[in-house]
Amino acid sequence: MIKKILFSISIVTLLVACGGQQDPTNAVIHEANKPVNVEGRKLFTSLCASCHMVNKELTGPALKGVEGRWADRALLYEFVRNSQAVIAKDEYSKNLFMKYNQTVMTPFGSLTDADIDNILEYINSVSN
Repeated sequence: MIKKILFSISIVTLLVACGGQQDPTNAVIHEANKPVNVEGRKLFTSLCASCHMVNKELTGPALKGVEGRWADRALLYEFVRNSQAVIAKDEYSKNLFMKYNQTVMTPFGSLTDADIDNILEYINSVSN
């Protein structure tokens, strides 16, 4: 009984010390045996988290499993860099654009393939 009380006090203390801040990815637990891609997390937090969560829809779709929703990985990368150019030629992109109230995704033209790979690796490390 005393152990349970001490455990509860420890949890409350930890939550108070952290200021109740939440992980912008909507998940604080990462899958076992999958290291967190720190660079990917940093990029996700600074560039993606204002419109996307890993496991929930926000302004844009949840990003967990995003690679499997695209027929072509190169097209996904192109979309990240300039969504409007891809929407003009790709049906999946057009449907996505319409589903999210014709909200234009910010173009991230300066992201390299390696940057996008880091973001995707980070997303894949986050548990459901």
